Amino acid sequence: AVLHVMKEATKMLKPGTNIQEYEKEVGKIMTGQLIDLGLLTKQEVEDHKGPLPIHKRFYMHGTSHFIGLDTHDVGNRYGEMKAGHVFTCEPGIYIPSENLGIRLENDILITHDGPVDLMANIPLEADEIEELMNS
Repeated sequence: AVLHVMKEATKMLKPGTNIQEYEKEVGKIMTGQLIDLGLLTKQEVEDHKGPLPIHKRFYMHGTSHFIGLDTHDVGNRYGEMKAGHVFTCEPGIYIPSENLGIRLENDILITHDGPVDLMANIPLEADEIEELMNS
């Protein structure tokens, strides 16, 4: 589920994307994944009236932030993404009742030709990681 959210979120990292709208869209994707995992029900989502989106129960932070010379570089989080910006893409699902958290982070360069995953050669799937560790 986290990998699916990462892949979908990465597609949206392009020039002209409004950062606030991006986070809302990623929240919708995450909500769908939380329903698929059985952590939320469609009824809970429909009935939710809280001040924070319902997915925040299991996904407490934002998806992306600027990176550059500093880990959390300064940028206008209310603006639009531009070619040359580098953002993290770091969705996660946290289940406090099970003391479990899963979080992935990739760093993405935004270009006019599409997002460039600066971590594309780093394995994420368990079998790929095991293969690397055993080589």
